[in-house]
Amino acid sequence: MRDDYTSLLERVEPGVFSAWQKVDVEVYAFTDLGIKVAINDEYTGLVYGNQVYKDYREGQKLDGYIKQIREDGKIDVSLQPPQDRHVFDTSEKIMAHLRSSGGRSHFHSKSSPEEIEDEFQVSKKIFKQAVGRLYKQKKILVTDQGIELVRK
Repeated sequence: MRDDYTSLLERVEPGVFSAWQKVDVEVYAFTDLGIKVAINDEYTGLVYGNQVYKDYREGQKLDGYIKQIREDGKIDVSLQPPQDRHVFDTSEKIMAHLRSSGGRSHFHSKSSPEEIEDEFQVSKKIFKQAVGRLYKQKKILVTDQGIELVRK
């Protein structure tokens, strides 16, 4: 774990990063706003608390994504990939969940956001988009009891 985070730059010049660029991050502090991370051992960024779906610890190294560079030069970071990639990854999680639970699941659009976050580590919005994607691909059925794999 890195000992000195004071050498990290708080602001970045335009053009250093692009939106949704994948970067290496290390968790180094928890604040009221969210998680402070070291980006590529050079810059500091913030992951807002309402976008955190797992428990993290100081010193943990993760993949991160540059969400945006604010006008003041500060960096907003996401620990989830861009939305289209995130929906794809969540679709895969849902399929694995269905296979491991005998082809049926009680999860559906009426499931609570907390229940969805606990099981899939995503927001309800991303979960619903992934379910919609799988339904359109005719891989699942949506019933009153939940979702189930299409049997071929």
